[in-house]
Amino acid sequence: MTTTGHNFVVSTGKGMVQVHVAAIQFAQVFAGVAAVGLLALAIAHVLIAVVAVLSVIGSQQTLGMKVVWFLLIWVMPLVGSVLWFLVGRREQRARWNPAVS
Repeated sequence: MTTTGHNFVVSTGKGMVQVHVAAIQFAQVFAGVAAVGLLALAIAHVLIAVVAVLSVIGSQQTLGMKVVWFLLIWVMPLVGSVLWFLVGRREQRARWNPAVS
């Protein structure tokens, strides 16, 4: 005889119950680890965007370019932040120091 529960199946055989319980425990642990990993990624994502915005604000870009960079970082945080650090800051350094380009 097999009974279906909300999250798992319990069979009348003792070995089957142990296997199902172990699988449920593993799934719960894995879900917890995945949740912590996703939380860490979300925090890193926000921190990178905040650092990029602060870097844009402190840069010597014109006000118009600062607004463009801010909007890019706001609309596409990861892409905008990476672009700022790879392109925007290099552009800024090259403008003030021709040897950088």
